[in-house]
Amino acid sequence: MSDPPTKFRVAICGGGIGGLTLAFSLSKSPDISVDVYEAASKFTEIGAGISLWWRTRQVLKSLGLEEDVIRLLPVRPGKDRVPSIQYRKADQPDGLAMGTTYSRGELMTFHRAEFHEVLLNRLSSRCRTSPSKRLESYVQQPGAPIMLHFQDGSTATCDILIGADGLKSAVRKTMFQDAAKLAESQHRNADAAELRNLSKPRFSGFFSYRTLIPVARLSSISPQHRIFSSPVQYLGKNRHMIVFPISRGRFVNFSAFEFRPYEEGTHFDGPWVADVDPSYVQGLFHGWEREVDDIIQCLGGLKITRWAVNVLPTLPFFAFGNVAILGDAAHAMTPFQGAGAGQAIEDASILASLLSNELATKTTVPQALQIYSQICQPLATEVARRSRINGDHFQLRSLAGPDHQDLSSTARLQGIAKQIHDNFEWVSETEAIVDLQRAMSLLRTELAK
Repeated sequence: MSDPPTKFRVAICGGGIGGLTLAFSLSKSPDISVDVYEAASKFTEIGAGISLWWRTRQVLKSLGLEEDVIRLLPVRPGKDRVPSIQYRKADQPDGLAMGTTYSRGELMTFHRAEFHEVLLNRLSSRCRTSPSKRLESYVQQPGAPIMLHFQDGSTATCDILIGADGLKSAVRKTMFQDAAKLAESQHRNADAAELRNLSKPRFSGFFSYRTLIPVARLSSISPQHRIFSSPVQYLGKNRHMIVFPISRGRFVNFSAFEFRPYEEGTHFDGPWVADVDPSYVQGLFHGWEREVDDIIQCLGGLKITRWAVNVLPTLPFFAFGNVAILGDAAHAMTPFQGAGAGQAIEDASILASLLSNELATKTTVPQALQIYSQICQPLATEVARRSRINGDHFQLRSLAGPDHQDLSSTARLQGIAKQIHDNFEWVSETEAIVDLQRAMSLLRTELAK
């Protein structure tokens, strides 16, 4: 039996987690043509560890991907409310326990590349993938296909363009330029200037230092180390780290952060990603508690990558015409909710459900994309807000009193841990299906008009 006629052609720029989740979901519909364009020379994922909460696990289940992901874990996660992350004030020789966050189901942790491979392996053969295709810009005109212009000089066309091309998104840049031009044509020059400015990333003030530590190396120093039984965040003034095993216990994911408060909101001119000497990172945590010292001893000889954590300001919309953005292209944020990948997966799930619906046609695509924006933009904005608040907690910025005295009493530390816990509750106490149902309800209501 042959496939039905193509309803529309979707081009996805970006073959990361968000882009491939969308491609996988859309390619289930035999009447939707999907092309994925990836800027890199091959489809792969950079970075190290990744964590997914209960809310995202339920999205993966609805997409038919939960079992694939669970196979990446050493133990099948349950559904009960369990401890997820321990928090310690560690910037002193004798560390202090602050508290533990709890969540529904275990926090799933694994290597980012492993999850990326799951998505690649599950793509339909009808989904075409093209590496070495970095988008330069596009042209969207009423009644005509969208024209894509790539940096290698080639072109392509589509009916719908989705930008999953990260923080430096060319799709976002062109989309907001088009929105600014429309504002200018309506004599809203101040709005036009703001739209152009919003699309530019800003430095969060945080540097992240990442590597993978062989488990055997840490266990030889500290065979009963705390992180072998639970993810741990070690907190201190303008420094913190989160450490947990991945890859079925073969590696320890190491992510350390340095905060430079006076650089927050500036434009970062240097390379966003660069290798650093392990001794620099070891120096950042000199004098911290023994557990931390055992970890940083393991860094010698490893490749450590420094990431300048750039973020986006709150964007007013994620769609314009027949073009939409998702993931970091739409809402790049600090990583202190462990929700970057989860938000991209949610974006893709809602977007795919809307476009796959029979009510979505070439004529109604703009309305469907606006509904996607209406649902996902407020959610991402709230997650980014919570992440920024957690960043302050992780740097123990609330410990400084008006005369800079140390207020790190046990009660004060436990209070901070409770605020962190409360800030994470949404990831296990809310259901993404509610937002999907709202999106589908809006689709039916809007198109019934």
